[in-house]
Amino acid sequence: MDRQWLINRTNPEFIQYLSKEASVSPILAQVLVNRGIKNRGIKDAESAKKFLSPLLEYLHDPFLLNDMEQAVQRVANAVNHNETVLVHGDYDADGVTSAAILVYSLRMMGLKVLYHIPNRITEGYGVSMKGVEKAADNGAGLIITADCGITSHEQIDAASARGIDVIVTDHHQPSESLPDAVAVIDPHRKDSIYPFQYLAGVGVAFKLVQALCRTLKDRCQHLRTEELLDLVALGTIADSVPLVDENRIFVTYGLKQLNSDTCRTGIRELKDSAALDRAFRSELLSYTLIPRINAAGRLHDAGEVVELFLTEDRAKAKGIAGLLNEQNRKRKGIETTVFNSALKMIEAEEPEHAIVLHSPEWHPGVIGIVASRLVDMFHKPVFLFSVTDSVAKGSSRGIPSFHLFNAIKECSHMLLGYGGHKQAAGLKIEVAQLPAFKERINSIAEKYLSDEAGRPTLEIDAAVRLRDINFTLIKEISLMEPFGESNREPVFGAKDIHILNHRVVGNNHLKMQLRQERTHMDTIGFSMGKSMERIGPDEALDIAFVPAVNEWNGMRNLQLNLKAIRPGAQ
Repeated sequence: MDRQWLINRTNPEFIQYLSKEASVSPILAQVLVNRGIKNRGIKDAESAKKFLSPLLEYLHDPFLLNDMEQAVQRVANAVNHNETVLVHGDYDADGVTSAAILVYSLRMMGLKVLYHIPNRITEGYGVSMKGVEKAADNGAGLIITADCGITSHEQIDAASARGIDVIVTDHHQPSESLPDAVAVIDPHRKDSIYPFQYLAGVGVAFKLVQALCRTLKDRCQHLRTEELLDLVALGTIADSVPLVDENRIFVTYGLKQLNSDTCRTGIRELKDSAALDRAFRSELLSYTLIPRINAAGRLHDAGEVVELFLTEDRAKAKGIAGLLNEQNRKRKGIETTVFNSALKMIEAEEPEHAIVLHSPEWHPGVIGIVASRLVDMFHKPVFLFSVTDSVAKGSSRGIPSFHLFNAIKECSHMLLGYGGHKQAAGLKIEVAQLPAFKERINSIAEKYLSDEAGRPTLEIDAAVRLRDINFTLIKEISLMEPFGESNREPVFGAKDIHILNHRVVGNNHLKMQLRQERTHMDTIGFSMGKSMERIGPDEALDIAFVPAVNEWNGMRNLQLNLKAIRPGAQ
């Protein structure tokens, strides 16, 4: 499906003001203004400077989160009475990093800490009864959840009945009522006054540690919260939360730690097992370390990942890292099988506003990734279910113009359980209810999605001339890193471009030399080898691109990484 080009336009006077006051080029000022309007973060020169220079001192007060006082007081009580604490995490990268941070920090405060990571297949999402029983069997007086618990009313009530208090740290959407816990820390609470709503689960866990260290100073003398930011960065990037505000600060500092010679033993061994010799950026983590971290929870036991992050034993870390590498290899094969199966089903059905598919042959650990790939391909909400006996467990992924969690909420009377966000959710349903669910969710999608809303878009931050592209601009753009959700790498547009020569190279990549006025530029379009089929001979082009530096044989040259091309004057 062809993408609709959206070229952002903003107030030239404000761009000029921002360029002068923030000491940036007009091009970067326009990008910052566009990002500020979208994310409500950059409204003046001061906020632009803070965005370009994220500092730890800009982090918000953790006690602005609801129930933080109660949580800190309960942990302090556990410290004073030498209680055993169980940290209950989740099986994805956000969940295991959240758990590792809490386990490590609480142990550094002198507490005896156990942890439980549920099995995706046998226990499912959220606080599990097995976790509650583990806490009871080991004499724990307190459970602290990590990246889960906001909808686990029944399990938290069961813990209370056993005399175990619960502190919930989560970032998923609450249901109509909050669980009956000692403290419920979640920036999505309806009564929240916290300045930033989009923390990952690991971010919420980190805020609890921040608050504890501020209060229990004598117990935190050997705990430096900055040393936790490598794990905060991993979980934040993995959960695809917006890389703005606090998340931007977390990832900026976390990447420095991940790239340092003193990074934790488990990360170093995981990096070696993946044969990585490059510096980490957020994008590189997304397709190297994070899939390996997630592989354990998809196919096996994610608890071993927590151990990887905690251990200082190099041999032990090396063994776990090798196991994760092998599990990730298996995951790829299973994912390909499920993806091809889903494609065949889609081809056999009439097109609808949402894709809803199920099969008893699909591994529940990979249907979320497959759903994401199908969204990228068809630009529709996707719901995939793995069926066991009479119950189907599903993963869903959405598109920006469709609030997935709210849509699922409208179908809650059909479901056995659900939880998630605007763009991703999990759900459980009886197989007999699947036809009715499919009909209902398509009705909701039809209501809220216009044909235009379902068309993928290419957002262009600024229209430029090729003569504007230089090494100085590229260096300036790098100040916007780390790139990721809600802070993607800027895409620029240029028109009236003439082709000097072109050829297809490698695996269907389009290599061209282009000219605009007197400026010549080399370009590469990855997987764009067929794009020239729509371009007539001697026809001028519009191009969308990311400016880059191509380093080869000790030479550094400007290069445009093409995102799209089209015939000119459209």
